[in-house]
Amino acid sequence: MNDDNRSSALDNPFTAQPIVRLDADAPDAEPIPIMLAGQALLSLRDSGYTIAAALGEVIDNSIEANANHIRLLLREITIRGKRKAVDRIVVVDDGDGMDDAVLHRYLQLGFSTRYGSTTTIGKFGVGAKLAALNFGKKVDVWTRTRGNADIRHVSFDLDVALDMEYSGQPVVIAPPDNEALPDDLGDVFPTGSGTVVVWSNIDRLADGTGTHAPGNLRQEIEKELARIFREFICGGITISVNENALLAHDPTYVREGTWADHVLSEEPDPAARQPSAKLQLRHFAPQVFFDGPVTVAGSKVRVIVTLAPREVRRRRGLGGDDLARRLRVPDNLGQISFMRLGREISYANVPKIFGSAVEDRDRFIGIEVHFTPELDSMMGVRNVKRGAEPSDDFRVALRAVLQQWIPEARKEVQEWWGEASRNTGESGAEHAEINKALAAANVTMPKSRVATETSEKEADEALEDLATDVGKTTSEEKKAYVKKVKQYPFVLESVDFPGTNLFEIMHTSKQTIIRLNTRHRFYREMYAPLTALAREGAVTKDADPAAVARRAVEAVTLLLVAYAKAESMNEQPNDTYGELRQWWGNFTDKFMSKIKDVLD
Repeated sequence: MNDDNRSSALDNPFTAQPIVRLDADAPDAEPIPIMLAGQALLSLRDSGYTIAAALGEVIDNSIEANANHIRLLLREITIRGKRKAVDRIVVVDDGDGMDDAVLHRYLQLGFSTRYGSTTTIGKFGVGAKLAALNFGKKVDVWTRTRGNADIRHVSFDLDVALDMEYSGQPVVIAPPDNEALPDDLGDVFPTGSGTVVVWSNIDRLADGTGTHAPGNLRQEIEKELARIFREFICGGITISVNENALLAHDPTYVREGTWADHVLSEEPDPAARQPSAKLQLRHFAPQVFFDGPVTVAGSKVRVIVTLAPREVRRRRGLGGDDLARRLRVPDNLGQISFMRLGREISYANVPKIFGSAVEDRDRFIGIEVHFTPELDSMMGVRNVKRGAEPSDDFRVALRAVLQQWIPEARKEVQEWWGEASRNTGESGAEHAEINKALAAANVTMPKSRVATETSEKEADEALEDLATDVGKTTSEEKKAYVKKVKQYPFVLESVDFPGTNLFEIMHTSKQTIIRLNTRHRFYREMYAPLTALAREGAVTKDADPAAVARRAVEAVTLLLVAYAKAESMNEQPNDTYGELRQWWGNFTDKFMSKIKDVLD
């Protein structure tokens, strides 16, 4: 009897062959089981596990059994001629093993030697069982305790259980036996104590397509488990997938020797004359903004807020390139990692926890919340250790921390991007379209009447200095830059200089050089975000251009008021600046009528 028939037999009262036959004329009602075990397990197969989360439940048991080495083995078979699919998954550990009393109940739903514990990873006795049935119909377990020669075995087959239940027999788990491991697994059992868990008859991955393709499955398993168990991997526990040992993936970059450290250490050093033939593993430390306790209802929870190292942030626009994807940076956007006894149980976005819309640069911010099982209720921990739903009190406390430090981290990203842009010469192209358009518009406008004694050599030196300011380093780069901008009547560039001046202007006999100060608040809070919105289409995950537009209106308004305030510092502002205002208004009108839609 297949799964569909069994399900419809229970759900549809008009089915010809229901799994339980009802006799309306029965004289006396007898007590009945509260649960149809086989049918209930069939329904519970849809528990919503991902393959990585399901395997994590088995690894939890291995860690609780004091295992130091945990191996995952995925067997592939060929189906339909060429396509491959995973038909068996094996988890091997060198932990303490189980005696017969525990082994017999290992597959019993609800049984746990740690039931209700507040000091261990497991506590509910359902995770590993539901995880196995979520993907396969049969589970076999072989185990040996320290000092014993015999390897003991138990199994559960859902198809057999359903047939037993349909025929009126109770669904039970047979006592442990001495059944040998399959021939191809004979050499995987540890030399001492340990346990081997085998999932077979894996029907939920049988198509071998899309995310179920073996390669995609391995990639998901490796990526997720490396993050979920990062604390244990960094502590010395080895977890491997098809003999590939996992490197811990740490979104906070605090831990050393992680996947990110290896990837970044392999990147070529621009300052090195000769690439190193041997990998020099380095730790790329983050900037830690907060690492301390947060008290909620008398309980303390550790919260960590970090910013990825500069080697990860690099420059604007690279947050989704090949290196960023290898470092799994895009995955981190708006995510918070909840760590229960060092084991991640949730890596997800908590709605409205940032206090504002999630921004693209937030992908570089790592957030960890560490707590112990005593706080499971406050954290909304589920019985299968997947996901967390923090209480309102904790949300308020966490939001207060994040609202203090997230803006600081964002500011650091913005400032570093500006510096990186200048160092790489990108700032030299920021205003290229405007400079070119200004030159064309100026042809039909009144010409400069600046009386200056600046020589042509001094004018060239001024342009060379500007080339240095925008990040040109070699003589060839500087010459090319000077040659390009020398033809323009106006040269506008964003550069970094100290002080509160919004801009600096230098007039030569043929040009006006304008340096826009990237340190100024006007540039950081209005000009740069507005430029990003214009060039990239959005500056936040939620694509909220209205917020940027509102700040831009504020900034332009304040710019005009600030100019008026500056005039007021002169005793005779009307006589001194009256002509300036007239020319300024006139040229603004002319430029806006002549220059439009020149930015890419």
